[in-house]
Amino acid sequence: MKIISKVCSLLLISFLVLSCTKDDDENNNPEFQFSPEQLNGAWEISYFSDENGDRTSEFSGYVFLFNTEDEIVYINYNGDAEPASFEIFQEDNLGDTIWLLYTDFDSIDNPGAADLNDLEEEWMVTNVNTDDRIIEFEELYSNNTPEILHLTKLLN
Repeated sequence: MKIISKVCSLLLISFLVLSCTKDDDENNNPEFQFSPEQLNGAWEISYFSDENGDRTSEFSGYVFLFNTEDEIVYINYNGDAEPASFEIFQEDNLGDTIWLLYTDFDSIDNPGAADLNDLEEEWMVTNVNTDDRIIEFEELYSNNTPEILHLTKLLN
């Protein structure tokens, strides 16, 4: 009887060890899926905040048309459009692989009144809603309150 008990104990321990994963970090298995192609198309800023609070209204009327293949974004305001560059890439951050969107608006003539330089960041993708219509970003590096950006896809 002792042998059966020991064998059962060994089987139970083996089962428990094999069913455990080495990684307890939930960020390595995010609840959302993101690929750069999801960014293609026309977007508007549905939320933007920084250390000064909610600044979404400053970007009302702006449309951002992303082309991930060419890494060009056309910024449209009242029919005036300016091309700018961006990069979308993966990076290791504290052991997690994250998606980053780097925006560069230095070389454009701003078609509207908002300060597009405030959007120049390395934006970390933090969430994509289930129908891929809203992508949420957070400033990767911040010395104070992190900037938050939500883009909402415009329907055709």
